[in-house]
Amino acid sequence: MLSRRNIRIKVLQQLYALTQQEAPSVPFFLNQLNAQFKYLYQFYYFQLQFLSDFNIYLESEKHIELEKYFPNKALIRNTQCIERLSLFSALESDAKFAELSTSLPYSWRNYGELFNRIFSDLVQYDFFIYYNVFDTPNEAQQKEFLTNLYEFLFNEFELFESEMEDTYILWNDDCADILKAIVKTIDTFYDQEKLKLEAISEKQADDFKYGTQLLEKCVVDKESLDTLIASHSPNWDADRLTLTDMLMLRMAVCEFLNFETIPPKVTINEYLDIAKNYSTPKSHLFLNGVLDKIRIVLTESGKIKKTGRGLVN
Repeated sequence: MLSRRNIRIKVLQQLYALTQQEAPSVPFFLNQLNAQFKYLYQFYYFQLQFLSDFNIYLESEKHIELEKYFPNKALIRNTQCIERLSLFSALESDAKFAELSTSLPYSWRNYGELFNRIFSDLVQYDFFIYYNVFDTPNEAQQKEFLTNLYEFLFNEFELFESEMEDTYILWNDDCADILKAIVKTIDTFYDQEKLKLEAISEKQADDFKYGTQLLEKCVVDKESLDTLIASHSPNWDADRLTLTDMLMLRMAVCEFLNFETIPPKVTINEYLDIAKNYSTPKSHLFLNGVLDKIRIVLTESGKIKKTGRGLVN
């Protein structure tokens, strides 16, 4: 679920924080990094739990309307949008999900006003209107509605984004991976008739190991990495570089030398992409020039050793 790009960003952030400490403790920041990996999964479960708590809110709205002398039938029908979803029913009856969601450090119970705003906006969207026509929507209609619902929340509803930023400090970095995981869960459920919750797989564990090793190697080998970068970059001046650029150079060169299964050009492209969002406007141009030169020199001297088909070049 957590992309390599996001892992690199988290390592960059921890290295940045570590440089701000007078007496840095590497184990502390390694623990912080591993905790961030787990927080992502917790917030994914929290976002799935949204369906249950939003439905509780809708139920209360329905009961309020039913108590009126002339209840609004259209509003009542709108409040039943979640309960008609098979995925909602599956989550409600799944023991594993119940265990996971009850142990979360987050709760939707304090988001009544947010739910109110979501509902008032949601009913105006075409995807909601289309879905709500059906008394018993089929699998394809449910899937389309749910996908659009989460994309509406994550990408279009600014108040939701603002609330999530306040709740989860890593929201801006992790929201894309979380949305992708939710859509995957929706697709798997409706396409394969199987509720499959994202969990830390063997591959993801290997990705986490890569992140912790990258952080540790960048700290332990800092002096040799800086010496190597400076020796192949005549115009490289540590005092003139932004801290993030310096850290990304170390991380990239560290990947060149220590991670045999990552192609050098993949490393360069990843850090150029990160630099566009996390450094100065021209940083990616600077990094590209420096890293490509170092890649060529290290490759010619035999110091870059890559294994696996298609990785040498």
